[in-house]
Amino acid sequence: MKILFIDEEAPLVDIYCDFFKKKGWNFLTTYNIPKAIEISKIEKPDVVLLDLIIPLPENVIAEQGYDFLKQIKANPETKNIPIIVFSNLDTPKDRQKCKDLGASAFVFKRDCSPKEVLETINEVIKRTKS
Repeated sequence: MKILFIDEEAPLVDIYCDFFKKKGWNFLTTYNIPKAIEISKIEKPDVVLLDLIIPLPENVIAEQGYDFLKQIKANPETKNIPIIVFSNLDTPKDRQKCKDLGASAFVFKRDCSPKEVLETINEVIKRTKS
């Protein structure tokens, strides 16, 4: 199984990378949104774990995760890749916007463990395949 993890927090990326690799996953990561789109097209991950707040190259805080979600779901080559939003933005409005853009699930980053994230991923993949 292959996961694309889009997040700029290096310590968090390291924790999830170690966890998923120990579980036998192929772990891909970036926080560059154009590169993430390219990886999605080429690698066709089984699932994407996406933070919404990704800084722009000039270190300006931005909600680029929404842009990624829109572009992936608009492309026939990538629209079926399940995307789980993994964010600290957790208002009903944020959750609804993600759902409207095609996210398969939403995980509140601050209140979960890698094990819980993996359980959500497994549920989403199971639901997607049935």
